[in-house]
Amino acid sequence: MVMVGPVPRTTLSPGELAVTRHLLVHGPASRGDLGDRLNLSYASMSRVARALVDGGMAAETLELETAVGRPRQILTAVPGARHVVGVKLTADTAYAVVCDLFGVVKAATRAALPKPDADGTVPVAATVRVLAQVVSRLARRVPHLDGIGVALGGIVTDRAVVREGTFLGWHDVDLATPLADRTGLPVVVTNDVTALAREQLWFGAGRSHSTFGVITVGAGLGFGLVREGVAVESLIDNGHLLAHSPLDLQGPRCDLGHHGCAAAYLNREDLERRASAAAGRPVTFDDLLRARSAADATATRLLDDASRALGHLAATFAGALQTTCIVLAGEDVAALTGSPVMNAVIEDRLRPGPGEAQRCTLDIVTTELAFKDWAQGAAVVGIQAILGAS
Repeated sequence: MVMVGPVPRTTLSPGELAVTRHLLVHGPASRGDLGDRLNLSYASMSRVARALVDGGMAAETLELETAVGRPRQILTAVPGARHVVGVKLTADTAYAVVCDLFGVVKAATRAALPKPDADGTVPVAATVRVLAQVVSRLARRVPHLDGIGVALGGIVTDRAVVREGTFLGWHDVDLATPLADRTGLPVVVTNDVTALAREQLWFGAGRSHSTFGVITVGAGLGFGLVREGVAVESLIDNGHLLAHSPLDLQGPRCDLGHHGCAAAYLNREDLERRASAAAGRPVTFDDLLRARSAADATATRLLDDASRALGHLAATFAGALQTTCIVLAGEDVAALTGSPVMNAVIEDRLRPGPGEAQRCTLDIVTTELAFKDWAQGAAVVGIQAILGAS
């Protein structure tokens, strides 16, 4: 993974990285177990353990086994060995956290971004100043800082350049270089859903699934994926092929004019527009939730349609990836998941045909996200980058 800016304090060798990642993802382990799992010889494992302990990345203790035998040397990752700032950028706010090596949030803050120019573009130089101030504020809460991860909606190339910043009006903006120059820290910039996929890879679904998909539902639809333990950095279509897959050719139109595609049912603006048209007044997503709680038929139908669409989308994504795990996340996801409508869709999609013996299961992991959680995902990307993970 490429970072812009100074070289991190300690660059891990491939063996050191493999051991560190295993300790972070799976917890403490003995030298022998690590060597067996990671295919490292006794001599190699000894060298790696010594380097990690000497470098402050890991601590080692002796654990007496209950049965007769030699004491085991147990390695444990040291949480305070690294600290990274993670920032989630929205159209008007920078939400920031500082995390330790395990991705645990140690402090959080936020700051308003500069007002957009007349053409709707948020000023880049002023944004960098705001981000540097946020980083300085968080630096006072931890012993040291080792890097910065920034996540935002849109398309990012080379881990540095915002080719298309959906909510900021940015096009081909190098965000990493000026931020690294101002803070003196290595910087990595990424798409926000990709950051979430990377966070799940180490500290969530990736612990039990080497391949999984991520769908986020909120201001828009987002997609991320991990294949065989590797997070896919960019999608060939920015998620459009899935977002606009047809569900009902007689259904409502999305903002691109498609009839009954997934986005038409799940994009918050499209959902609110249809609800407002039905009510004859402005209706927000929160208004819809309250109306459904009051047994309003229109609100119930609109949200049931959205849940049904999400069920079809999750099943389709799982089939395309050939995975048994889909992570559903985002600000709006809790209102749509776990409903009888969505469960019925997934159950029906998983049902084998006549005479078919092979049965499939689908593990749906639901994560409701606040902006702090998005920032935590950005911090995890920064942690992975300074450790040298791809």
